[in-house]
Amino acid sequence: MVEQIVIHGQRAWLKQYGQGSRAVALALLNFVAHRFQLDALRPPPHRGGDAARETEARRLAELQAQGVNVPAVLGAGRASLVLGDNGSSFNTCLRQADAAGRDALVSAAMQAIAAAHAKGAYFGQPLPRNLTWDGQQIGFIDFEEDPLEVMDLAQAQARDWLMFGYGVAKYYEDRPQQLQALMAAAMDGEQAPVLAHAHAVSGRLQRLARYSMKMGRSARALAHAILIVHGATTLGMLMLVAICFDFFSDGDLDILQLFV
Repeated sequence: MVEQIVIHGQRAWLKQYGQGSRAVALALLNFVAHRFQLDALRPPPHRGGDAARETEARRLAELQAQGVNVPAVLGAGRASLVLGDNGSSFNTCLRQADAAGRDALVSAAMQAIAAAHAKGAYFGQPLPRNLTWDGQQIGFIDFEEDPLEVMDLAQAQARDWLMFGYGVAKYYEDRPQQLQALMAAAMDGEQAPVLAHAHAVSGRLQRLARYSMKMGRSARALAHAILIVHGATTLGMLMLVAICFDFFSDGDLDILQLFV
């Protein structure tokens, strides 16, 4: 749970970590990722309480040292952190922007991800809901899980592109070529192992993309994400479980929602 508070006239956030309760969902996702060799989408442990607090504090310190715009840790308590503010909801900004504004925001986010990767950073779930925008910089939030517990750095960075691609695809349902162009430009400087990993897992989802185009909005967003990143990198991208991970991360196991 995250609650907005005010400290000395400045907005801050009190984040409280409940007990982990997603064992079944994460076990299912891990089984699917292992069965279909989707290493970049293996779920890291989802801990609760003080363990989650410690993971997030450590990840924030690591990212801050790498020059990434993340919230400052202002204080800590039992199963809780007090975090500084680093901008408004990126998701809200995307919803409120026109086409040109969305292009500018998405491009800025992609460049921020690429720049962080070049410094050895990784995120885990850079979905729009976990990004911020202060009018000048993209910020990143929500680090209570650590992908490097279950994968290597190249896989974790490939995972970042998978998650971000799915998260923004719904805003480009009628302009997929534009999103592909933006992603191609942003990923141009990525390390070969990151692109190679995306290539190794991409082909397994091309059939899914074709089927998904005939289904509901979420499924079409999934299909567009697969095809867009495939074109952007000439390698492709795995998204079969990315959408599942998005929902599983919220503790929602109603798979039918994917096609509504």
